[in-house]
Amino acid sequence: MTLRAKPVARRDARPPSHPGDRRNFYINLGFAISIVAAVVILVAALALTWYNGHLAPAAKAYGETITKDEFATRYSIEAFRIDYAEARLRTLVNLGYMTDDQESQQLQYIDNSKSQLVSLALERVIDVRIQAKLASEAGITVTDAEIDAKFKKEATVETQRHAWVIEVQPERDPGVREPTAAQVVAAKAKADQALADLKAGKPWEDVASAVSTAEYGGANGDLGFLGASVTYDAVYLDAVFKAPLNTITGVLEGEDGTFRIGRATEEGAAQEDVTFQTRLTDAKIKTADYRAVIKADVIRDKLEAKVIADLSLPSAQRHIAEIYIADNGSAPSATAVKTRHVLYSPKNDPAGAAALAETDPAWKAAEDEARATYAKLKADISQFDAIARKDSDEASAKLTGGKLPYYDENSSIDPAYAAAILDTNLKPGDLLEPIRTSFGWDVIQIMHGPTDEQWAAQLKTQLDTGAKFSDLARDNSEGPGAAEGGDGGWLSRGELTQQLEDAVFKTGIGGLSDSVVISGDGVYLVKVLAEETRSPTPAQIAVYKSTGFSNWYEPKKTAANVERLLTAGS
Repeated sequence: MTLRAKPVARRDARPPSHPGDRRNFYINLGFAISIVAAVVILVAALALTWYNGHLAPAAKAYGETITKDEFATRYSIEAFRIDYAEARLRTLVNLGYMTDDQESQQLQYIDNSKSQLVSLALERVIDVRIQAKLASEAGITVTDAEIDAKFKKEATVETQRHAWVIEVQPERDPGVREPTAAQVVAAKAKADQALADLKAGKPWEDVASAVSTAEYGGANGDLGFLGASVTYDAVYLDAVFKAPLNTITGVLEGEDGTFRIGRATEEGAAQEDVTFQTRLTDAKIKTADYRAVIKADVIRDKLEAKVIADLSLPSAQRHIAEIYIADNGSAPSATAVKTRHVLYSPKNDPAGAAALAETDPAWKAAEDEARATYAKLKADISQFDAIARKDSDEASAKLTGGKLPYYDENSSIDPAYAAAILDTNLKPGDLLEPIRTSFGWDVIQIMHGPTDEQWAAQLKTQLDTGAKFSDLARDNSEGPGAAEGGDGGWLSRGELTQQLEDAVFKTGIGGLSDSVVISGDGVYLVKVLAEETRSPTPAQIAVYKSTGFSNWYEPKKTAANVERLLTAGS
């Protein structure tokens, strides 16, 4: 019998809903979703990275975003300008327009700019946004021709002239802002005589060394090579660049009220850098971006010119008196004290006193003077300022009235002086008996301890209760008009920081301001004496040109609600 296997029945295919197939389906689906999610996350991360690197805000002004791309563009342009300035210095040295020492000084300034490049670029890109808005409001526009001209100027070493100057500055009484009419006339007469001597054949060097008051250029007034756009008196530069070489100008009254005579002995022609565009390309800077920055520069120049022109018109000015207490830098310790003194040195020579024999009669003469002054001041302390300015052998006393900064136990001062003033039993106003120091015999008055702001508050209380402003200014102010009762002269808008301008122009006529604390400067109390419509003086116009635009612009920048959002490493 044959054995046969039993047939195996054929089973039907599993339905789709079988648990194994469903599991595979979900596994595959989950895998696909994971891939899609990973791609989405990657794209999002790349997009976020790109956004953070390009479109994320570096700053805001008026609530509007200034992107990191805008900052990066400006940063690269400022870096290029710094590198180009270094190359330009070497060019000027090679052409003989600048000495190695002058180059070294300029390089120090450039190195400082490099160290602050991030903040410099950020502030400039912020200023572009704000100044564009201010220019639009003022109706200021910029043409392509103006951009072309400034672009060319930036790539050109301007015409240079070897310039010389004889300068006669009118004298000023100690502590007074403006020279008197007689002092101006005397200075003009001195300059006229110098010009007459030059025309009569007297050597320039002899005249310059005899009469010039210039603080630079040495005895001969040699200013070296100058371009017509350097920061110097515009009246002088205009005359020196228009006059033929080796021709002496007339007497020129500068914008600052100083009288000058000039001449130029050599000239170097302007030289355009034909490689400038190539340099931009090599630095990967687009010409359009650079022209945009130049346009912003022109806008700023036009804004500044308008501000200065407006300030230079007749306007309401105020005559003020002030009490000014200078910020001497680091905060004084609790034991520190301010003093004023009158110094009587043997033979009127503080520097030579320490080497003078103890038995020299000059020591006794100095002591006698000090004791006589002490007796006068005990009878009338109000004479202190005048006596210090007139009699003290300390060189600066004629300007300061003998006032000194804070001293404490750590100050590097004469030990005898320190021991005398740091007695904890002393109080403001105390007059000390004369003491001997290594510089002579000193008559000392204790002024006050810290802080200056608290002392100013005490002075204001005294003024509010009837004290005479001129007396407190004379004895407490460290300003230039202290000897004249704190006279601060006539002031206009645009001369002062916003804080001080508010104190001057928001206080009523005859009124006294609250104390104004300016960090890094000092504390002010201002009394408004009168108001008149006046034309600015040459000295005021010089201030407008120096600080008028920044004084006008800074409050407007503050009003733009600037936010600086760059962080370290961003």
